[in-house]
Amino acid sequence: MPAAGECEVWWARPDTARPELASLLDDGEQARYQRFVRPEDAQRYLAARALSRIVLATHLGVAPTEVKLAATCTVCGGAHGKPRVLGEPGVELSLSHSGGRVAVAVSSGDAVGVDVERLRPMANVEALADRVLAPAERPALAALPAAERPAALLGYWTRKEALLKATGDGLNVPMAELTVSPPNQPARLLTWSNARAPELPAWLHQLDPGTGHVAHLAVLAGASPRVVERDGDPLLVG
Repeated sequence: MPAAGECEVWWARPDTARPELASLLDDGEQARYQRFVRPEDAQRYLAARALSRIVLATHLGVAPTEVKLAATCTVCGGAHGKPRVLGEPGVELSLSHSGGRVAVAVSSGDAVGVDVERLRPMANVEALADRVLAPAERPALAALPAAERPAALLGYWTRKEALLKATGDGLNVPMAELTVSPPNQPARLLTWSNARAPELPAWLHQLDPGTGHVAHLAVLAGASPRVVERDGDPLLVG
């Protein structure tokens, strides 16, 4: 596993995942994989699940088929909560995918959350801002030229979703309850008005997902982690 105080983020393109990697999915994942209507959605799902197992198998010294994952929602009990590795309580994992990028974050002991979003035009920037931004964040977004607001809003979104993935709350906690630094400043959590704010410091790190995407990593740890980004394409190509 990554050394203590270190977090790995593995990047891959969904189209590098060969079809036979579907054999790594468990029964529930297989069913979900088959339900996707759009091939590109199915490909992103397959790439994220396969890459996570291959990366973990390498660290744990087992075959990818032996890596068992589970995800239970803390609110409803459904299979869409924070992923965990069965039988390996010291391993922390987070997955994300959007557009042409898949991200898998792994650490030893420190809770992690990763989020990547494809940059795209938005016709509803103000409506989404109402859901995402805390009152203190609105002036910074409003001060930007209109053409720059979609990317900035996704900067806020990925910082907050990464944090909520790390805590395990997911979107059960409204993003507007978190206040983070603006996207043109180093990523930091400023305030959290919810009573379930994390006890450990929350460290935010801006990632490099490549052209056309924005991404952030959150790590709950006593000290700032060392973040290492790696190329996962060769692992999926085989």
